[in-house]
Amino acid sequence: MVSEIFPLKTRGRGISLAVLVNFGSNALVTFAFSPLKERLGPENLFLLFGVVALLSLVFILFKVPETKGLSLEEIEYKILK
Repeated sequence: MVSEIFPLKTRGRGISLAVLVNFGSNALVTFAFSPLKERLGPENLFLLFGVVALLSLVFILFKVPETKGLSLEEIEYKILK
């Protein structure tokens, strides 16, 4: 959850920024898809998206801390230490 990664005092602005980045990323993928499909071909574009997905998975597995069963204060301490 995006709300868990921001300290309590900056949570509102942090979530707003995260939503803005999310919508911007979605717009970038939407507008870049057709030109990339024409330039790279559908097979290579699928491969590109697959590589990005695998890199994202590796990042999540090794860099994103587990927050299951922790209070918001414990999560904040774990992220800020």
